Amino acid sequence: MTAHTVALGPEFDRLPDDTEETLVGTSLHQAAMVALYTSLTLCARRRGLPWFVGNQIKLVIPRGGNRAPYMPSPDILVHPTLTSGSRGSIILAADGPPALIIEVASPSTALEYDVNLTSPTGKPRAYETAGVAEYLVFDPVGDILGTQMWGRRAGPRGFVPWAPAADGRWHSAALGIAFAPQGLRLRVYNQDGDLVPLTEELADLVEERDRQLAEQERRLAALEAELRRLRGE
Repeated sequence: MTAHTVALGPEFDRLPDDTEETLVGTSLHQAAMVALYTSLTLCARRRGLPWFVGNQIKLVIPRGGNRAPYMPSPDILVHPTLTSGSRGSIILAADGPPALIIEVASPSTALEYDVNLTSPTGKPRAYETAGVAEYLVFDPVGDILGTQMWGRRAGPRGFVPWAPAADGRWHSAALGIAFAPQGLRLRVYNQDGDLVPLTEELADLVEERDRQLAEQERRLAALEAELRRLRGE
């Protein structure tokens, strides 16, 4: 794998690492993350794609001049080539940048860090410099940002606003999937444009499939019994 040589300059020295305190969120925050993690993992698994989907995993971004690296822990990240498995961190210099980062907005961090475009303490400029292609912030209720969705993606000269398409979805050019708020969840649409089910919806689908299979077996048994009767067996 080709080494990734990007390093953050001294203007980012005031950007703090994520800590246990900044990562702790409400039950609503955690539920939104779990839904995203599950759906993105299913997207990769069903297509046999070598995505690594991380949930608050540490991202190690080097700083220049032998200074300590910047180490955020994004709520959700997708690296397109690392494959699934157990990892404690993604090291930018060795692994390259994630294609997509998603933060779920929290009152204590969203405005100061997650969507701050003007200050070196904001994450967007650091992710832009690190080579992240797409960045979304999801506010489940919309009361922190004044909207449920805030996005940036790589342009010719750095990050540019990422707006929804005519269908109301934020289409990821990096991954070939799309996102759209649905209630208090940010839902994922797969490469065919189909809504990816959540864990509880998968359980309902399995239950319905089992019911249909049981009904088919009952009907087959009844037909076989009727056939035996007609044959005089």
